[in-house]
Amino acid sequence: MMTVSVVIDNHNYGRFLRETLDSVLAQVLDSVAVEIVVVDDGSTDDSREILSTYAPRVKSLLQARQGQATAFNAGLAAASGDIVCLLDSDDVFLPGKLQAVVSAFKDPTVVAVQHFLHDTDAHLVPLPRRFPAWPARYTLDDYAAGRTEFTATSGLAFRREVLLKLLPIPKDLFYYLDDFLTAHALFFGEVANIPEVLGLHRMHGANWCAGGLENPAKIERDFVDRANYAAHRDRWLAEAGRSRSPEAVEAEALELWRRRVLLESLRARPLEAARAWTEGLKTLPGTRHARFRAATTALAVLSPTLYLALYDLYSRP
Repeated sequence: MMTVSVVIDNHNYGRFLRETLDSVLAQVLDSVAVEIVVVDDGSTDDSREILSTYAPRVKSLLQARQGQATAFNAGLAAASGDIVCLLDSDDVFLPGKLQAVVSAFKDPTVVAVQHFLHDTDAHLVPLPRRFPAWPARYTLDDYAAGRTEFTATSGLAFRREVLLKLLPIPKDLFYYLDDFLTAHALFFGEVANIPEVLGLHRMHGANWCAGGLENPAKIERDFVDRANYAAHRDRWLAEAGRSRSPEAVEAEALELWRRRVLLESLRARPLEAARAWTEGLKTLPGTRHARFRAATTALAVLSPTLYLALYDLYSRP
C-alpha cells in the first residue's frame, strides 16, 4: 500500500493548529495510508496541549526552539511515506489535495509536485491573488532559464527517495527553504504543476510572508537569505555543468536593485535611494523590461507608499 506523510512545522500557532490538522485528517484517499508528523519547535503557547489531543492519529516531535529549517529536517527524517507533503501550521489543505498529489506522482519522471495556494487573511478570507501560467512540468532547463515560479511550502510534495538526497535544509535558509527543496529537486527529475487551488495560505502579522516589501528589516533579511540561497544554487549548477541564462541573471539583478532602492526609501533616506537608483542605471540592460523596471523603481524613490500601493494593484488578478 502506498503511504503519504504530511510533515507540519509549528511554533506558537496553537490558534491555527486544529484547523490545520483537521484539514489533513479530512482528506479522503483510496488505498493510501496517511501519516501526520508535527514538529513543535519550542512553542510556549497551548500548541503542545492541542497536539496531545490528537494522539495517536498525529505523531508529535517536541524540540527546543531551533528554527524552521531544523524543525523540517527533523520531521522529514521521521516521515516514512512514499510521498512527503509539507504544511505550515497556519495553513490548511482543501478537500481533494492529497488525492490530486498522489495522482500526479503516477508519472515516474516526476520527483516533486506543486499546486496553487490561495492567500488569505488570518480568518481564511481569500485575498486578491495572481496565479502564474504554469506549464504541465518544470525541468532543469526551465530553472536555468529563469522560467520557473514556485509555490510556498504548503503547496509542495516530494518523492521520499529524492527528498532524502536534498536534505538537510541548511540552517542559513530562513525564508528560501521551500525554493531550496523545489529547485534542487529539478536536478533529479521533473516538477509537476497542478494549476488548482488545493490549499489556503494565511497572511498575517506574525508570519514572514506578510508585508515583505513594506518592512525594512524583512528586506534586509531577504538580502541575506537570497545570497545564501544563490550560493547553493550556483554550486548545484556548477556541479551539473550548467549555468543560468542571461535573462535569468538580468531578472535577479533588477529585483535586487528594486529592493535596494525601496529599502532606502522606506528608511526615509531619499538621497541614498536616489543614489542607489542612479547606480543601477549604470549597468541597466537595454531590454524593454529593464526600462520599465527603471521607471517604476524611480517612483519608489519619490514615494515608497505610492509605489507599494500601485505595485499591489499591478500584482492583483
